[in-house]
Amino acid sequence: LTVLNIASGFVVLSAVYTQTQALGGWGLGEVIVLLGTFQVVSGIFTTCVEPNLSWFAGQVRDGKLDSILVQPVSSLFLISLGRCEPLALSQVAMGLLVVGLGLHDGGTLPSWWGVLGWLVLIGVGLVIAWASRVLIASVSLWVPSIELDVLYSALWQFGRYPVEVYRQPLRFFLTYVLPFAFLATFPARALTGRTSLLLPLLGIAAACMAIVMVQLVWKAGLRRYTSATS
Repeated sequence: LTVLNIASGFVVLSAVYTQTQALGGWGLGEVIVLLGTFQVVSGIFTTCVEPNLSWFAGQVRDGKLDSILVQPVSSLFLISLGRCEPLALSQVAMGLLVVGLGLHDGGTLPSWWGVLGWLVLIGVGLVIAWASRVLIASVSLWVPSIELDVLYSALWQFGRYPVEVYRQPLRFFLTYVLPFAFLATFPARALTGRTSLLLPLLGIAAACMAIVMVQLVWKAGLRRYTSATS
């Protein structure tokens, strides 16, 4: 499935770049780097986060959340990072291969700062993705009947392409409201030498704010939550 997913991305890109030399200011090699970066982030996210929060509303309705809340560790950690599926790391390996192909195609040799910025911004993107996933799942603490997993999966796919290709206000939304630009666009910019030193610092600040926001919302949701077994 990982190979088919990446292959479909290449098919789309080949169709687009037969008609143009640049997509939103991005050359073919740069977009391939972005596609590979997206696969790396997706692989880590699918390994560590998604197995825990899939169909969270159903866990709330069935009372399975109760057993987590009585554990002597952070309930937020257990509910969002307590399980993992290592097989999904195959996406990371394939993503790194695609990144290498993109750098070769674009004739780009990344600097040490570019690699460091790429790694930092990938970390930022993962924190923001985790935070947004928890926030969407937390809606179920107020309204257990709502299932938003499919909506989140659809929104996730917007990170596959540069944010520059989207029109306003969608571009603003993906950059500042639900900043999926950190999933692949900003890290790819860093690796290809298209960003400033300020972006990783801003990303770290955004990640810290996201963590604080998640903790506040989670605690508020737990105060609202009524045990299904009570």
